[in-house]
Amino acid sequence: MYDVRLKKHDQGLEVWCDCPYFEDYGPCKHLWTAMLEADRDDNIRAIILTGAGKNFCAGADMGNLSGIAQGTQTPIARDHETKSKPANSEGGLPDSSNRYAWPLSLRTPTIAAINGACVGMGLTLCLYYDIRLASERARLGLIFTQRGLAIEHGSSWMLPRLVGLGKAIEMAVTGQLLAASEALAAGLVTRVVPHDELLPAARQLADQIASKCSPLGIAEAKRLVYKHQFTDLATAIRDDDDAVGRMTRSEDFKEGIKAFLEKRPPNFVGR
Repeated sequence: MYDVRLKKHDQGLEVWCDCPYFEDYGPCKHLWTAMLEADRDDNIRAIILTGAGKNFCAGADMGNLSGIAQGTQTPIARDHETKSKPANSEGGLPDSSNRYAWPLSLRTPTIAAINGACVGMGLTLCLYYDIRLASERARLGLIFTQRGLAIEHGSSWMLPRLVGLGKAIEMAVTGQLLAASEALAAGLVTRVVPHDELLPAARQLADQIASKCSPLGIAEAKRLVYKHQFTDLATAIRDDDDAVGRMTRSEDFKEGIKAFLEKRPPNFVGR
């Protein structure tokens, strides 16, 4: 069983997912619904996802996997098996309808606050969040090869871009779990904090984004960084310069410069 609860915190939305294991696609669908609605709300400037129990997510439910192994249950259909339309909105970037990679398409920055075990499917989903913070109690890994499986849902593409090819191969082949300090050293997370300070740290980061950064600038920055994983340098330079040109005509640009000169916090409107 799983439960997804929402908590508003200033201009951030906290998504508390009580999902010790993934039994089916249900948790992903509920997360998708909640976070897509938040992305459409101009008053929400950051989204935090954390586990409501002792773990972030410990992966697939072993009862379900046992049923699949015995032939009494059917594996969840993959995106390419259920869609006739392309899953791309721009180049190779997945759109908001993609079953697992949709967080990349959100305008709002996403922060994963990893409070415990983040394993298998749990880590696969976590790779698609913009920023990952970890409790000192966190353990992260792709354990698939130890269960007779390979890695899934695009983690073979995302993981090397986060930790490098060598570390990605080591994690994928061995299925080893990384301690929080090892995940930090590998670049899998950007910060490790004492367990009781994890949510305060995530909230502080969300508040900093909400109070200091333009929603328009954030959305463009996210779009460009992810889009340019599929392009070349010349294209990236052209697109970045085009974006700067457009944004100099925006209300947020005018407000950002004015606030700086007047030595006050900006009041961005996202236009």
